[in-house]
Amino acid sequence: MSSLWTVRRLHLDFSAFTLSLVFLPTLAYAQAIATGSDSEIVGSRTASATTNDAGPSGIIPFAQGFNASLGTSSQYDSGNGWSSILTPGLAFRFNPILSVNASIPIYASINVEANTGTKAKPVYTSTTMHGVLSDASLAASLAAHPFVLDYNATLSLGLPSGNTAYGLGAGKTTYDFNNHFEKSFGIFSPDIEFGIGTSSSLIRPRVRKTYTSVGALAHFQAGTSIDLPLNLSFEVDAYEELPLNLATIYTAARSGKKATAATTAGNAEDNGFTTALDIPLSGRTTVSGFYNRSIRNDDDTAGLSLTLLLKPPPRPTNTAH
Repeated sequence: MSSLWTVRRLHLDFSAFTLSLVFLPTLAYAQAIATGSDSEIVGSRTASATTNDAGPSGIIPFAQGFNASLGTSSQYDSGNGWSSILTPGLAFRFNPILSVNASIPIYASINVEANTGTKAKPVYTSTTMHGVLSDASLAASLAAHPFVLDYNATLSLGLPSGNTAYGLGAGKTTYDFNNHFEKSFGIFSPDIEFGIGTSSSLIRPRVRKTYTSVGALAHFQAGTSIDLPLNLSFEVDAYEELPLNLATIYTAARSGKKATAATTAGNAEDNGFTTALDIPLSGRTTVSGFYNRSIRNDDDTAGLSLTLLLKPPPRPTNTAH
């Protein structure tokens, strides 16, 4: 009983601490206005960054207004093989610090363990499914420059549109609150992130895992992005996802630690590192490569993606931070 109370107290304390950071951008807004014009603020790395590494820069508009995106990716998971995902998205920037975006992943193909038996006597058979939805997401992001750092707070909501039997949904509405801090030093922009949520699918959605963990999760990340010649951008991060209680895990994996098509209550911890390389072909088109190594689950995921934007982003203005 005492251990359960300790976990709940930790969850409440961590939630209160992270939610209090929502007010940081409001306090820093006056400073941002005083140090640069609206176009300069929106043109910064943090203001134009995608939430929780949803994809390359530009998905969320640099300047005030609307944009639409379409991402298509093919990835290989060492425990589940190939999958192809199509992700349409909409985004709107209200002002230099506030933006919202929405997206829904659609799996053109994914390998799953489908139940060909009955609910009482399930028989799971490996098969490939087509045209299945994952959970949709809605996100609001606040960006500012408190003190000497760039700051981005993102609140994401996951909507239960995905199929839990295939590991593509949480089966209920979920949330994630993430804090992102970074500072640019020439071509390097070191960053740290920490947050709390109730669904693993809302954390680093660029790489799609073969499972969805539902339950209280604290997550942490540290790394850097590197600006390369020809407007290329490379990012490398180490991460930790730490469950605060038992989780329900929905999975489509054929093999490995989480290889069961049924729900399980267990430890949803994950850690490892992730990398991504964005190669802009034009203002509207970006090719990306990504790789994720899960040390905890002994799993590798790698893939390529193509992102198309309705409106090309303006050339960002460099500001002194």
